[in-house]
Amino acid sequence: MPRWTNDTILGEILRRYETQQDLSYSGLAREDLPLLRAAVRYFGSYPLAVAAAGLDYDELRRYRSWTNARIVERLQELATQNADLSWRHVSLKLDPTLAAAAVKRHHFGSWRAALEAAGLDYDTIRRYHDWDEKEIVRRIQERHTTGKPLHAKALERDDTALITAARRRFPAWHKSLAAAGLDYTEIVLRNPSEKR
Repeated sequence: MPRWTNDTILGEILRRYETQQDLSYSGLAREDLPLLRAAVRYFGSYPLAVAAAGLDYDELRRYRSWTNARIVERLQELATQNADLSWRHVSLKLDPTLAAAAVKRHHFGSWRAALEAAGLDYDTIRRYHDWDEKEIVRRIQERHTTGKPLHAKALERDDTALITAARRRFPAWHKSLAAAGLDYTEIVLRNPSEKR
């Protein structure tokens, strides 16, 4: 049995978090009762121990209530916000509990399967984070050279990967056009009904 101290308790909580093990109260009671008892004894309560480890106890509790429908709903919600849904970004920064739940065997088993269940294109999403500003500018100039429309609505219809990557790398769509040497005003005037 480990010799418990504040540091060893926090270390063990973080180890379980990093390895995506269940950190809900009931999960810990089932899987590691000595750790749960030590956390309560040293920190006054389990939620206080989790907070001392720098984690959000409400997020960990919510993890237990993920269903396939909630995972799909959350993915679609994030997609409408043009969030980076690459595995690395979601699992490390955006919503680690969503990522952990989605890949569980009793849910979707893989990130690709979860995205596809939400009606999202895994291959397009996977490529988003590989696009740098140079590649975005190149793609915009290519569309311009071939006479394809460059107003936002056209991109949302024809090339969501490009406009989504551009909105992540630049503060706004017109800034990405300016970076490509194009005049946003001229593009909007050419398509006044499609102004965004």
